[in-house]
Amino acid sequence: MTATPERTWHVGDYGPLGWAETAVKAVAFVCAYIAFAHALDRTLHSPDAIRIAELVLIGIAEVGLIAAIGERLIEREAIAMGFVVFNNAAHIGMLYALLAVPGPGGLVSLFCGLMLTGEAIKLVWLRTTEFRVREIAPLVVQGLVAAYAVIYLLALLIWQFLK
Repeated sequence: MTATPERTWHVGDYGPLGWAETAVKAVAFVCAYIAFAHALDRTLHSPDAIRIAELVLIGIAEVGLIAAIGERLIEREAIAMGFVVFNNAAHIGMLYALLAVPGPGGLVSLFCGLMLTGEAIKLVWLRTTEFRVREIAPLVVQGLVAAYAVIYLLALLIWQFLK
């Protein structure tokens, strides 16, 4: 049996597109944190149909992000690990804000729009760098990012057109 080298914590090479995605999503996180902070002194309520749809969509995104923590631990990439923690906190904060009265208002729309933009940047980055996650085909990784883009697009459309 051949021993495999243990992965050590490191910082990846993101290039301009990777850092652009990080910056755009970081602004989205700030929107979610603000929405959460405003919701802390508000009462919570049973959501209506539109809020339920938004909760489900952002909840699905959150479940995937929880799983991403394990992937980041396997990869041992320091920036990505920190980023996924802040990303999870932002999604949980937005979920809480969606349960508050009067809710996050336009911050949910801004959050989803910025996250959608970040996913679009990430797709371009993935396609131009041929980035791989271990032995997973690049097309699978791109498909997961596209699925997240669809989640944010749907949540944005629900907020914009059905509110």
